[in-house]
Amino acid sequence: MNKWIRLKEYAQVHGTGYTLRRLGEKAGQQFFGTWDRQWKKERPDGAELERQRKNQPAAGLISVTVPIYNTKAVFLRELADSLKAQTYRNWEAILYDGASTRPETREALGAVSEGEPRIRVFRGAENRGIAGNTNAAIELARGAYIALCDHDDLLTPDALWRMGEAIEREHPDFLYSDEDMVTENGKRHMDPHRKPDFQPETLAADNYMSHLGVIRAELLRKIGGLREGYDGSQDHELYLRLCRETDRIVHVPYILYSWRKVNSSLSRQHLDQCLWAGCRANEDLSAIPVTAVPVDRKIRLWYDVPRGVSTETVLFSSTEEACREALEELKIQAPWPNMRATLAVTDLASLTDTLNQAAEESRADYLVFLDAAAMVQTRHFFRELMMYAQMDGVAGVTPVLVDRKNRITFGGWVKDRNDQAGLRNGAGGPRDRMNKVHNVEGVSPACMMVRRDQFVPFGEKKPGRRYVYTPHAVVFCEDSEVILLRT
Repeated sequence: MNKWIRLKEYAQVHGTGYTLRRLGEKAGQQFFGTWDRQWKKERPDGAELERQRKNQPAAGLISVTVPIYNTKAVFLRELADSLKAQTYRNWEAILYDGASTRPETREALGAVSEGEPRIRVFRGAENRGIAGNTNAAIELARGAYIALCDHDDLLTPDALWRMGEAIEREHPDFLYSDEDMVTENGKRHMDPHRKPDFQPETLAADNYMSHLGVIRAELLRKIGGLREGYDGSQDHELYLRLCRETDRIVHVPYILYSWRKVNSSLSRQHLDQCLWAGCRANEDLSAIPVTAVPVDRKIRLWYDVPRGVSTETVLFSSTEEACREALEELKIQAPWPNMRATLAVTDLASLTDTLNQAAEESRADYLVFLDAAAMVQTRHFFRELMMYAQMDGVAGVTPVLVDRKNRITFGGWVKDRNDQAGLRNGAGGPRDRMNKVHNVEGVSPACMMVRRDQFVPFGEKKPGRRYVYTPHAVVFCEDSEVILLRT
């Protein structure tokens, strides 16, 4: 019955058509192996695996830490087999058992380490939970790098080799890979998750990094390992702390980890608990005071915004009349104190020069660029954008732009992403991405906010700047040619 309730709630948020499409995709993956076949094609063949065995990266010992508690014997055996199949040879696995009560777990732990000295099994006197059992394993680890692995998941044969290759090349503090899911019986691979490089605003709203995470042992111990009290989001809280300590973060763009789709897992049975833990982690660790609450099964963040700051809205069009009409509409739809306005009459050919000049001449704290053809739909429009525009390094924040049928016309530039245009606003898309705040590669002058001292002139690029998309501010913008321009 719970499945039908969840399905109904999903359809109410995402729409019937999109829900049916997603059900078809899921059914295709689970019953017809649509991703499974692709996954097998992408796996390194025997020759590549042999090449890896003969060419070992100089990455030192990598310790794989696995917290154990009442794990099914078959899961332990399959995990151990995936470890033994690693092409990287310099590894150890610390399986720390938190006083399991199942005889099959205790028996399996004894069996998986037979004949394999790299698998080290330790038995605790009590179950200390995921964080406590993992920390115990971390303390016993001897490697320079520590990989975090759940007790029922699987590594690909090249997982540690790929991580070792990146360690040798870049000497990072923290690495993470792409991942997918595997059915509980291990027969089907599903839901590939190809991740972006490090994105701080994306990570705050969603633990996209997840697995496989590999961390420099010295740093992991320095920050105290995992913290108890965040069960369900203990790795999210850890990654937020890690990313405050270092920017030496490397994304390894291979699917190296398969998360087992077990219906009894904490994230499935107690999603609200996991979300609240992620919210607490944000509130505890954010450099800017923030209130975080689960909304529609997602982490919703409300950062404090600076008071008394000035904003200047640069409204542009080919006619002054259109600019004035847009300004009056804006004052009604999204009132904001200390807002000044500049009306820029320009054509498309001169647009970037006009906007750059307006930015140069402005003395406001924040700039908003807005096509007069765009109509703000969110009353707290300025606040929603300023929550992210205030952050150092953010060179632009975009709302979601929609047409008269509430279909997305723009939500930030992202390389190789062609799934947003035409998507109904609220449907979310893959991994519900369009319903979450996340970093993008660029925004459009059709509608964006930037802190003036972070402004990068249109037509220029500046290393180290980043851009943010927020779905919590909505703008109607259907006919604007400016949408196609980018920062």
